[in-house]
Amino acid sequence: MNLKTKLTQAANASNSQTSLDAIANELEAYKKELINLANTSINGQFLFSGSALSTKPISADGTYNGNGQSLTAVVGSGVELTYNVDGQSLFLGKDSDYSKVVSTNVSMYNQTKLYPSVMDASGTNTSSSEVYLTPTDTIRDMVGDTDSDTTNDPNALFYLSGRDTAGETFSTKIEMSTTSSVEDLLERIGQAYGNTSTNSLVDVSMNARGQIEVKDLTTGQQVLEMNIFGAVDRDAATGTSGNANQTDVNDLLASSNVDIIAFNASNYSTNNSASTVSSRADNYTTGVYRIGYELETTDGSVAKATTLLSDIMPEADNILVGATPLSITATTTVQDLMSAIETEYGLTAGSVRIENGQIIADDATGTLNATLIARDASNNPTAGFSIPDAMNYTQRGFEKDGNELTSNVSQVIKKTNEYATNVTKLSEVAGGSTLNGKALNIDYKTINGTSRSATINLSNAGSTVDVDTDNDGTVDTSFTILDANGNPTSADDVSYQQLSDIVSMLTSGTIPTNGVPTATSTDLEEYQYAIKTAQNSVEVGLDEQGRLSLMDKTASATKISFRISDSDASTFDGTSNAALSFMANDSVTIESPSVNIFEQLDAMIEAVRSGNFRMDSTSSDPRNIGIQNALTQIDHIADHVEKAHTKIGALSNALTESKTRAETLKVNVVTVQQDIVGIDLAEAYLELTQVSNSHEQCSQRLQRLIQCLFRLHVIICYNANS
Repeated sequence: MNLKTKLTQAANASNSQTSLDAIANELEAYKKELINLANTSINGQFLFSGSALSTKPISADGTYNGNGQSLTAVVGSGVELTYNVDGQSLFLGKDSDYSKVVSTNVSMYNQTKLYPSVMDASGTNTSSSEVYLTPTDTIRDMVGDTDSDTTNDPNALFYLSGRDTAGETFSTKIEMSTTSSVEDLLERIGQAYGNTSTNSLVDVSMNARGQIEVKDLTTGQQVLEMNIFGAVDRDAATGTSGNANQTDVNDLLASSNVDIIAFNASNYSTNNSASTVSSRADNYTTGVYRIGYELETTDGSVAKATTLLSDIMPEADNILVGATPLSITATTTVQDLMSAIETEYGLTAGSVRIENGQIIADDATGTLNATLIARDASNNPTAGFSIPDAMNYTQRGFEKDGNELTSNVSQVIKKTNEYATNVTKLSEVAGGSTLNGKALNIDYKTINGTSRSATINLSNAGSTVDVDTDNDGTVDTSFTILDANGNPTSADDVSYQQLSDIVSMLTSGTIPTNGVPTATSTDLEEYQYAIKTAQNSVEVGLDEQGRLSLMDKTASATKISFRISDSDASTFDGTSNAALSFMANDSVTIESPSVNIFEQLDAMIEAVRSGNFRMDSTSSDPRNIGIQNALTQIDHIADHVEKAHTKIGALSNALTESKTRAETLKVNVVTVQQDIVGIDLAEAYLELTQVSNSHEQCSQRLQRLIQCLFRLHVIICYNANS
């Protein structure tokens, strides 16, 4: 209750930063107190470690170290009774009466009211105002326009992908007229998840901050995922989508005047996957152009004028600026690129600048049409530019903290809605009926900081791994994924343990073809030797919430970087869907059947410290749930703990009843024992002999009676036949 009281206090908009820091510090103190309670021990045995009684259950950072096993007491012949609540179910449990809810985190404003001088045809409203988008607004209000004429607008295209309520992945394009309402778009999103006129699987709504929320209407399920972004070709003909309609989303970057409408934002590192970018005119300021999208280095840092181009696009040898190549050397910077743009397109010196990673050009003529193409040493186009954050769903780099890297997408088994473990097969989580023919692309740096790439080819004929050790686009070595018996593993049988082994081998630089124990080793021995050697350097596995994580054992600040994504991640052809995702700029989970108490408390404390009442895509942590959602989560946590309290009460009552029955039985046994001990044995023996003799006589008489009855039966039958 103290936690909720403090969160409610923090939600007051009048709080100063000093007040918010003070409340956050109090919440930190409550968290430490909870950790101390969680680590309660009696006679050196910890109460909440499951059966690992000697293991301290909660680390200082909130990590659970115990197990999920129960302790039992023998209360009868072959009867055992549980008498504890393990920490895994308490701190990381799941409540089947809660639904999963995801939400976009970009607050959307009504563009007509934000830019009335450009978009308002009436001419009466010239004052710009920030008004959040509502379901009754139009798609034009959502995506904006370049003029006040509402009859010449192109259609907007929305790229929607994710997992439905059954855990199946999907990707679809929704084309909308700008005269349609936002409510129409919400309805179309619901249909993509399986809603019909008579049956709803999800509820799709827009909250007070113009953020889209999707709720799974079936409680206990936690597979729901969503990513959405919009695209508008400002030069397209009225009522058409023009170049905003692409099969591969990477091609949107090469299309001039295609604007991207962001719904989700993150601070995750992205992946260079586009070779060509162009300039786009600002919708509301004449003569201002954005060239490409935000630039960032391979470690996720926002690019500046002094940033080396080799740190942004390490695989590129040069950039074709219009018709003139700019060589990328060890000293070539973003400023050199901006100067080359000025020279190529006749712009005045200093008219090209970079703001928050975005190259911006001023051209008073209003005719700039710039194009940049990243090329390799053979002058072939190469992936040198990252796609915009909003467009990039699953081609993301794992989050790095010291020597650990962690993904953010929980692997959930579709049939059970439980988190995957290392023994789970990828096919049990993947969307679609089979993984045969699927490929997972991996871009990574080893423990030595060497850039490499690899592809996991999933096949029923035997899954393999191709490795490009020098990142030149050519496969240098390959190996087969073997099972415990040394046989090639079919696509649908590959487990998360095998995936973890592969990741460990790749990032440690120890792959099966690099060395064997003996000259006569079998393939299996070589494979197992590589795994064992790799695990000494890089430990990989799924955490308690099914998230893939890596730990570099060789350094406190690892040089490893890691990205893994489905080869169909950017495809919207109507037939191909990404089957698996590990790291994603997906919509943020604001409610789930599962709890992770201490991790959620950390997010709540950060929301208070940053003063985020709701999710804010412009904050330092754009995916933080905000104070309002924290209040909802704290209610869930309180309910979850209350259920555990009720359970332990029931177990306590059962043990008490068992104890009472045992004491009653003890009294009865003692009484019988006393009766037996007090018997006169001679008298009892005499009585037993008399009873035995009597029984013998009775038995003999009964035998004679049976014989007589048999003779009588024979006589009767004989007379009847006569």
